[in-house]
Amino acid sequence: MKKKILICTAAFTLLMTGAAYAKADHPNKHEAKKTGLENALERGKKNDTAREAIRRAMERKLQHSDLTEEQRVEADKKKLEITFGGTDSANHVTQPLALPLVGSHGSTISWTSSHTSVISNDGLTVNRPAVGQGDAAVTLTATIRYGETTAVKTFHLIVKQQTTDAQRVAADKAATAITFSSGDTTDSVTKPLTLPASGPNGSTITWTSSNASIITSDGKTVNRPSAGQGDAAVTLTATITYGTVKDTKTFALTVKQSFTDAQRVAADKATLAVTFSEGDTASSITRPLTLPVSGPNGSAVTWISSNASVISNDGKIVNRPAVGSGDASVVLSAVITYGSSSDIKTYTLTVKQQLTDAQRVAADKEALAIVYGGSDSASAVTQSLTLPASGVNGSAITWVSANPFIISNDGKTVNRPVAGQGDATVVLNAIISAGGYSDAKSFTLTVKQQLTDAQKVAADKESLAIVYGEAQSSSNVTGSITLPAKGPYGSNVQWVSSNTSVVASDGTVSRPAAGSGDASVVLTAVLTSGGHADTKTFVLTVKQK
Repeated sequence: MKKKILICTAAFTLLMTGAAYAKADHPNKHEAKKTGLENALERGKKNDTAREAIRRAMERKLQHSDLTEEQRVEADKKKLEITFGGTDSANHVTQPLALPLVGSHGSTISWTSSHTSVISNDGLTVNRPAVGQGDAAVTLTATIRYGETTAVKTFHLIVKQQTTDAQRVAADKAATAITFSSGDTTDSVTKPLTLPASGPNGSTITWTSSNASIITSDGKTVNRPSAGQGDAAVTLTATITYGTVKDTKTFALTVKQSFTDAQRVAADKATLAVTFSEGDTASSITRPLTLPVSGPNGSAVTWISSNASVISNDGKIVNRPAVGSGDASVVLSAVITYGSSSDIKTYTLTVKQQLTDAQRVAADKEALAIVYGGSDSASAVTQSLTLPASGVNGSAITWVSANPFIISNDGKTVNRPVAGQGDATVVLNAIISAGGYSDAKSFTLTVKQQLTDAQKVAADKESLAIVYGEAQSSSNVTGSITLPAKGPYGSNVQWVSSNTSVVASDGTVSRPAAGSGDASVVLTAVLTSGGHADTKTFVLTVKQK
């Protein structure tokens, strides 16, 4: 009789002590750590209901399996990995670890640390050696067990010694940089700047401008000198502070003077361009044009066609000459104006005469293509297709499927073979017609068989990612995040947070109060499909206010 797989997702590492309590410079590390653990345990109690609900959901999803105990243990051993916080790695550990306690094939996993005073057995407590003691080598040994079968896997880690205030400041000084608006550089500032208020190692950064009337100290306002006054040199000074240590870094910037009217016109003339319809060029116009009515520097642009009956002044109407009458040459003149200055830029275009029915069909046959969904292709169809009903030259297109049960004639329905039946080959025939002429084009497609539940979960786990707000990352969370509820291959995704008071299971973020330190939070995603389940963990650092 097959054994029912019971996976308890609550066994995953879902309790994390606050990073602030583990800092070596805390005035009372023992009490701080005690308080941190007590708070973590209290938060863990609040998560019990959610974790138990997910455990039951996974249990319902999982079905019987034919894997032996040895196969389960070996599969879980092969997949077993540690999840590190922030930018940590095996050779650079500074934060708590997420140690899985259950494998996706049902094995239970227990952990033993070679130095529990540095890394606890559950990975939740990391005590970095004091400054000057050097880094610490720790081996974590995982024992994977299912039934009577066990295996071990070891991980060799290096816990970095604590960083001095001076080292933090030096590292953050090296990383401090100004973010310029698009097109701007140190030597050519025309628009506002983005100035960081903190460094990646926790230093605070304050800014001072040598000329606040040109660039304010927050960089948000840039007042360019008037035309004729010349460019302005401004020095921005960043003061990087951590604890009692501070240092400065200067940036010498050049703010460009404003354009004269003539300079604006000249700059806009240089960048002015006609946008052609797809496939068209200046020497082969068949469809409408896009003509800009203003330049990036504020000039107004007016267009005049030398033959408005062929190309209208706004470019929106293109009337191709009749078959046999030859192509038409049209000159478009752009009048660029700003204030008292103006200039003209001309474009000589060739409008192609209309095609015969045979030429329409041939051209549309050549250009005809199927539009596939997502990352699909002719050799791997998994979702509906877009089949054009007309060609770019006006031909009518009718589609016929050799197997409409697999792919319907309109391409909107794709029925993938059941897992195990193998892929299906389907030929789609396109009939291209214009006037009294027609031709055909065939496309041979491979419709992929459906994924197994295990394949769906594996694919969704691989692609699963948290969506962060602008300028955020896993090591720098400052606002709410988006947690996908479903994978692209159909797996359901449920989320459990190790600290719902900081990151809720719906992605809502409440940052720690200023002075309380950043918070480490583990988010565990539980992916389920049919009879298969797996988990993926993410370690986040939520920055204090």
